[in-house]
Amino acid sequence: MKSYDWNEMTAHQQEGRLRRVIAGERMTVLRQVIPSGPDSLGAHSHPQEQISIVLEGRARFTCADEEVTLGPGGVVIFPPDTEHSTQNLEDGNLVVEEIFSPGVERLNKLAPQS
Repeated sequence: MKSYDWNEMTAHQQEGRLRRVIAGERMTVLRQVIPSGPDSLGAHSHPQEQISIVLEGRARFTCADEEVTLGPGGVVIFPPDTEHSTQNLEDGNLVVEEIFSPGVERLNKLAPQS
């Protein structure tokens, strides 16, 4: 068993976002702080299924031809290989926790090594 405290983990700045990552054997958990901006996380796709949970702020999530706006407690699931995006709708930071399965190797490199 491994345990972590998000508050004690090193944050990595990447593309204007602060990221903290936990890597499991088959999944990746990413907590990121996304500053306000017109295209906070531009359209992209990847082979992993992704679940995004809004912890703070309000976000517009777009996937294929669908769009939804969610605040704290809101959850969206993006299917694998489907173009999607996330936009911060407020002046402050958007904090989201994202779960990927299978794991994302490039993100896992940011995780604490035990």
